[in-house]
Amino acid sequence: MPVRKFRSIDEMGDNAWLDAHDPRLATVIRAVWERSRRFNPPRPRPGVRKYRSIDAMNAADQWWEAQREHSSGE
Repeated sequence: MPVRKFRSIDEMGDNAWLDAHDPRLATVIRAVWERSRRFNPPRPRPGVRKYRSIDAMNAADQWWEAQREHSSGE
């Protein structure tokens, strides 16, 4: 997606928005979602967790760590 710079909102005109039937719209939406996922990766919600066992706790910790690594691109 190219970067375009404008000195004012008036210069933008209708070029800043895509029509609802534009075939590029899905690609642009996907790019925005991907960027937001990278900037705000999933995190466990704060609070106290209750697990049935140490193994369940360790599995949950490993799952969240894998999610964090996957979202950061490591």
